[in-house]
Amino acid sequence: MNRTLNDEILCLLDKQPLLKMFESEKEYKLSGMYEYSLEHNGFIDQGNRKIEIVVNKKFPDVLPKLFVFDYPKEMEHIYVDGSVCLATIGEMINFINKTPSLLAFVDKFINSFIFSLDWFEKYKSYPFGEREHGYKGLLDYYLNDLNLTFEQYKKMLLIIANNRYRGHSQCICGSNKRLRDCHGKFILPIIKNEILKNMFLYEGYLILTEDGKNDKNKSAK
Repeated sequence: MNRTLNDEILCLLDKQPLLKMFESEKEYKLSGMYEYSLEHNGFIDQGNRKIEIVVNKKFPDVLPKLFVFDYPKEMEHIYVDGSVCLATIGEMINFINKTPSLLAFVDKFINSFIFSLDWFEKYKSYPFGEREHGYKGLLDYYLNDLNLTFEQYKKMLLIIANNRYRGHSQCICGSNKRLRDCHGKFILPIIKNEILKNMFLYEGYLILTEDGKNDKNKSAK
């Protein structure tokens, strides 16, 4: 059964009665104490945290944001605006294109982050491993999860930037498969979605310029 975003919001509030919903023209904000009982490899993690989940009404075209208000200061997964780095842009885009569900997103990324946060507070390490910070961590997803070389990643970036998707052409990865039967499944949904495309290209800018350090236009000013 297909659920609307409003249905999923109500379902989440039913599961989380301590969260309060604030609705504006553009988004929903779910704020309050988030109760959880999570498990990984036999380790049970239970508790509650004060959080805020911001869900744009254009979801899944716009990715949700999570704000956590009691995290260790030495934890480096927090953006300047205070929102949490849940995963790389590419990873979240790939997931949301395959599973356009808010509840699935919460389970995959928000619950996983909360589990990692509790683990980090106790053991000063991460239970699922950790990507490097900055552009290296962003690139790592494409190299290790999508099995691309850096040159192949740049080819993918150009295809998306220039809307040059050709499903019948050979895939960029050298698999001898047609693009539509291989990495095209990742590429085409991004090209079709202007919002996610802009996010993907900004991530590409960070990777190619090493977090802006090698931006010739910026350094020339």
